[in-house]
Amino acid sequence: MNRTERIIDLFKMRFIHRYDCFPEQYKNNGGGYILRKEKLTDQIILSHLKGEKTIGLYGSQQSTTKWLCIDIDTLEEGIVREVQNHVRRLQIPYLTEFSGQKGYHIWVFFDKLYPNKIARALAGVFAFNNEVFPKQDYIESGKHGNLIKAPLGKHQVPGKWCIFLDNELKPENDQYGTLNKIKTINPIQILKNNIPETWKNLNFLQPEHDKSLNQIAVVKLPFIKDCVVKEIHQGTNQGKRNQVGHIIATELRNANLKKEHAGIILQSMWNKRNNPPLKSSELKRILNYAYGEKEYTYGCNKNGLLRELIECNGQDNCLYLTVLKSYRKVK
Repeated sequence: MNRTERIIDLFKMRFIHRYDCFPEQYKNNGGGYILRKEKLTDQIILSHLKGEKTIGLYGSQQSTTKWLCIDIDTLEEGIVREVQNHVRRLQIPYLTEFSGQKGYHIWVFFDKLYPNKIARALAGVFAFNNEVFPKQDYIESGKHGNLIKAPLGKHQVPGKWCIFLDNELKPENDQYGTLNKIKTINPIQILKNNIPETWKNLNFLQPEHDKSLNQIAVVKLPFIKDCVVKEIHQGTNQGKRNQVGHIIATELRNANLKKEHAGIILQSMWNKRNNPPLKSSELKRILNYAYGEKEYTYGCNKNGLLRELIECNGQDNCLYLTVLKSYRKVK
């Protein structure tokens, strides 16, 4: 393998989540991006690294990521120093990148793929008021989420290189060597050991307020399986709605959520994202069935109904199973 091939492999290992498409930046529309629905090839990556074209980065289709990025949209050194200092206090390795135009990016890399919500929870501790990428906990089916410009290429508007900087905010002498040497972290360990309060609060999400309801949706979503939470946020297509609705309601019941609160989550979070939404009478029937005398449990068996109806993110990437295993070890 020659040096160019090693550099491309390093770039892919650090940054790329998906190869079925990529966003490309253009100068003539103010630096905006156009989605290219074609394969991201080594040649395209090489063109980016040569400054011939500029690509952006998406998270994975499974709402997982191997990096987090803080987008600091200013050249004020005091603001980037504030973020850097906080990251260092948490003993997290990071890289600082000049974004090519009007700010900096702080990159942190993981030892494997983790749920977006883990990355976002960790970044939220030191991001302050700066943007965090990935920007969503869950990517809806068929969507791409928000992109961040890939480093080591050129910003198409000013034509400046997007390069890694040292502690003095001066260009690193060996850009690819710096990228290669940066250590990866396990964000779950950092959260549990260094920021336990954030870890404790991570397990809860809140439905958005739905003005169509007679009551305010302030119910917290309990700690349930990652795949079920993702289904709640992205909705379900026709043909699977009743069965998936029963799975969701069952998970909420088994998490000791009150029936009326489960109804709010089903209506204000899940059903309005369904294609098409179910009638209120059908939602009520699903809820009554799940909260009836018989108790149901949907396990994660490979050939089980849960895995058949809902896409699994992979057990290694599942926060629910990770926490469950850690509890069992403690016991």
